[in-house]
Amino acid sequence: RPGAGAGGNNDSTYNPYTADQQQQDSSITDETKAQIQTRRAHRETRGRLESQRQVEKSIAEVGKMFTKMATLVSQQGETVERIEQDMEAAQMDVDAGAQEIEKLYGITKGNRGLILKVFGILIFFVVFMKFY
Repeated sequence: RPGAGAGGNNDSTYNPYTADQQQQDSSITDETKAQIQTRRAHRETRGRLESQRQVEKSIAEVGKMFTKMATLVSQQGETVERIEQDMEAAQMDVDAGAQEIEKLYGITKGNRGLILKVFGILIFFVVFMKFY
């Protein structure tokens, strides 16, 4: 050991640094610690900024989805209205058809005897022409 010679001290703890060097080392470590903390804070800030940007993108996407949904709902509302109008028109046509069938039934019911007589005469002529 360098300090344990003939004229040296017999210290049990050997310190290779002088007081000035220790102070410089501690100031360097303080500067390094400050730099590390600054870098950590910068990374955290960047992380928060990136998270905020992701949230903004997500909110924008949700807004677009709501706009699309509103458009779809509006279009479907128009489609439902058209279907309802078509159903009403079909119901009116069915009612009109039923009335026409009732009229036809009334006409044929009153003329049923006449129809049978005409049909009988036609059969008679067909049979008469066949034998004659």
